Amino acid sequence: MKEVTDTSTDPKDSAAQPSGHRDFNVRHLLAPTDFSPASERAVEYAVQLARRLGARLTLLHVVPPPSDLGYSVGGGVSTEQIEEWRKEAEKKLAEQLARAKLEYEDVDSVQRTGHRPRDEIVRAATDLSADLLVISTQGNTGGIHFLVASDAAHIIEHVRCPTLVVR
Repeated sequence: MKEVTDTSTDPKDSAAQPSGHRDFNVRHLLAPTDFSPASERAVEYAVQLARRLGARLTLLHVVPPPSDLGYSVGGGVSTEQIEEWRKEAEKKLAEQLARAKLEYEDVDSVQRTGHRPRDEIVRAATDLSADLLVISTQGNTGGIHFLVASDAAHIIEHVRCPTLVVR
C-alpha cells in the first residue's frame, strides 16, 4: 500500500482562521469501490488516511439492480445468475475488507443496491454520517465506468462532507 505522508503545520505559521471556522475532525471515512485498480488505489489511500487520523473507515460497493444491467427476470438471464453476480460482489468486498484490515482494524463494509451508484454514494455518505468521502475516478468493471468525471462532479456537488478524489 502507498504510504500517506503526514504533514502538520504550526498554528502560529498559518493565516488567521475565518470566523465560523470548523475544526477538521474526521471520525468516519467512506470509500466506494468497484474493485477496479483505480478504486483499489483510493481504498488503499483511505486505509492509510483512516489509520493516521484514528478514524473508522467504511468500504461501500453499489450493486446495480438487474434492470440496470439490461436484463429482466425471465429475459434470458435467470434469477440464479443474478444472485450469483451479487454473491461474487459480496465475496470481492469481503476480500477487499480483509486486505484493508491487515493495515488497519477499524474498517467495515456495506453493499447497497441502487440505480445510479453516484446517487447511492451520496445517500450512503449521509446515512453513515461520513466526515470524509474518498473516491476514485475512471474505475472500470466489466466495461462500465464506476465514476466518470461527471459522476465525481455530481457527488462533490451533492455530498455534505468533504471529498477527496484519488486519480
